[in-house]
Amino acid sequence: MKLFILPFLTCLLTANAATASEEEKSFEAMSWLTGCWKGTGLGGQVEECWLQSDDNRLTGVFQLTKDGKQTFSEIVMIADFDGQTGMRVKHFDASFNQWESDQLTGHTFPLVSVGEYFIQFEGLRYELINNVCHVTLDMGTGDTIKKVQFVLNRN
Repeated sequence: MKLFILPFLTCLLTANAATASEEEKSFEAMSWLTGCWKGTGLGGQVEECWLQSDDNRLTGVFQLTKDGKQTFSEIVMIADFDGQTGMRVKHFDASFNQWESDQLTGHTFPLVSVGEYFIQFEGLRYELINNVCHVTLDMGTGDTIKKVQFVLNRN
């Protein structure tokens, strides 16, 4: 029995190390996103700032302003949620009231893939092209999905 447990534990620990290593590589590949960005989208000015923690999380803040007034803001996190990496978003109006649809966990975009200069979630893509961050968001449901573009420069 003891001879069986040792190889089993070795395989289990090796598998966990490989998974952790892949997760670390994914978050390392996303590190270009850190910092602050400013640009346009949704008919106004947008700003987004990202911080990376040591435990493989990216946390961001987003705001949309029109005519010099904040329309809404978001708190965003890219992390492991229930065993899957994704981006979770919670929206707030200008008075910092959380949107009804976000009352529990917010909206989560599952991670699809990460490349050297892109991060693809289901319905959301971040891509760095010539030091400009291009964000494409699928808005809507069913057959009425439209692609919304954001173009951001480092602030």
